[in-house]
Amino acid sequence: MKKNHFHLKNYVVATSVFILAVVAGILIFFGCVQNSVRTNSQQTLETNVERQSEHLRTILDIHYQYLDEIASAMGKSEELISEENKERLVSIYEKTSLERAALIDENGNAYYDNGEIKNVSHRRYFKEAISGRQAISDPLESSVDQEVRVVLCVPVYKEDKVIGVLGGSCNVTALSHMLFDDLFGGAGNSLITTRDGEIIAFDGGSSSNTEITYGTNLFNYYGEKNPRRKHILQDVQADFQNGEKGLVKLSFGGRMEEDCYLEYMPVGYNDWMICYTVPVKNAQQAYDFIPRYELIFMGSFCIMVTVLVIYIILRNNKEKAELLRTAQRDALTGVYNKENTQKVIDSILREKNPSAFHGFLIMDMDHFKKVNDVYGHAVGDKVLQMFGDFLKAQFREQDVIGRIGGDEFVALLYNIGSRENMESRIKDIQKKIGELHVDEMEGNQFTLSAGIAFAPQDGDTFMELYQKADLALYQTKRGGRNGYRIYENTKSE
Repeated sequence: MKKNHFHLKNYVVATSVFILAVVAGILIFFGCVQNSVRTNSQQTLETNVERQSEHLRTILDIHYQYLDEIASAMGKSEELISEENKERLVSIYEKTSLERAALIDENGNAYYDNGEIKNVSHRRYFKEAISGRQAISDPLESSVDQEVRVVLCVPVYKEDKVIGVLGGSCNVTALSHMLFDDLFGGAGNSLITTRDGEIIAFDGGSSSNTEITYGTNLFNYYGEKNPRRKHILQDVQADFQNGEKGLVKLSFGGRMEEDCYLEYMPVGYNDWMICYTVPVKNAQQAYDFIPRYELIFMGSFCIMVTVLVIYIILRNNKEKAELLRTAQRDALTGVYNKENTQKVIDSILREKNPSAFHGFLIMDMDHFKKVNDVYGHAVGDKVLQMFGDFLKAQFREQDVIGRIGGDEFVALLYNIGSRENMESRIKDIQKKIGELHVDEMEGNQFTLSAGIAFAPQDGDTFMELYQKADLALYQTKRGGRNGYRIYENTKSE
C-alpha cells in the first residue's frame, strides 16, 4: 500500500507538473498570439497607409504629366493667350478630373476656362511656377462655391523661356478619399495635414463617429483628450517637422474602447502628411474570436484533463492548418489575399531568371459599385465569388492570382513569353467574362478594365509592377473602361 501510495503520489506530482507546464505553455502561447495580433494589425495599417501615400503621389504625378503635355503644346502658339489655348483650357476641364483650369501670363493675369479673369501674381504657386518649377498651392477656399481646392501649376516654355503658367485645381477633400473604406469596417479616419498638424483634407470613413473636421489641429485635438499623453504627441510633432513616418498608440485615461492607432507618412508635396487613425478595438476586431477560444479551452481543460490533452493535439493541428489557409487565401474568392499576393509574387521575382518574361495584370470589374448599390451586397459578394472562380479557371497552375481589395484583382503570368501572348490572354478573358451571368442581375453582362506591365523591363518587385500597371489601368478607365492598356514609359531620358 505504501508502494502504491508512493506511485500515486508520484503520478499526482508528475501530472500536476505536466498540467502546470501545459497551462504555462498555453498562457505563453496565447500571450504570443495577442502580441502577433497587435503586430499584424499594425502592419496592416502601415502597409495600407504606405500604399495610399504612393497612390496619392501617383495621382498628382499623372496630373502634372498631363499639364506638362498641354503646356508644351500651348508654348508653340504664336500668342500665349490665344483662342486655340483657351479651347485647350476648356478641354482640360471637360476631359480630366481637374475642376478648374487657368492660363496665367507673366504678369500674373489668370484666364480661366469659364472666361473669368483675375490676377494671381501674389500667389506663391505662381511665383514658383513662373520661375520654372512645378508647384502646388496651399489649400484655397473658392470664393465662387466655397469648396477647398489645391492648384497644380507647371511652367509654359517658348524656346527655353518661361512665358506663362498653366494651372489646374482639384478638390482637396477628394484627395482624402482613400482606399480605406473596406479596412477595419470603415471605422478609421484618413487625413491630410500640414507638418504643423492642421487638417487640410478629411474623410471620416463609413463607420467613423470622430469629432475631427477640416481645420482641426491634430495635436491639439488629441492633446486635449488626454493631457498626460502630450509627451507622445511631442514625438509625433517632431516626426512631422522632420518629414518622417511613424505609428503610435494613443491611450486616453485607461479607457480601452477609446484607444487608437495613429499612422502617418509624408506625402512628398508641400510638407504634407497623410495620416490614418483607427480605434485599437476595430484594428484588432478580426481577432476577437481568440479570447473566446481561450476561455472555452481553459474551462474544458480544468474539467477533463486527460481527454482534453488529446483534444488539444487534434484541435491544435486543425487550427494551425486552418489559420495557415486563412492567412494565405481571401475568404470570399479563394484566391491569394493581399498580403500573400505580394509575398508570393516578390518571391518569384527574386528568382532573377534571365530568360523569364513575366506579365503583371491588374483587373477591375467595371461599375462594380453599382452592383452593390442596385442589387445589394449579398449579390455583390456572389459576383466577386463567381469572378474569383472564373479567374482561377483562366490561368495556369504556375500563375499567381490575388485579390488586393474590393473588386481589384492582380495576376502574375509566369514566363508568359511575349507581349503578344499576354494580349491574347487578356482578350480571351475579356471575351469570356461577358458570358458570365448572375440570376439576380437579370441578364446584365460583366466587363472588366485591365492594366498590364512586364517584368523585368517595368520592375522587379511587386510594388514597382503594381504602380506601372495601375497607371495603365488608369488610362483604360479614362478611355471608357472595358479594355486594357499596356504601360509605356513616356518619360524622356
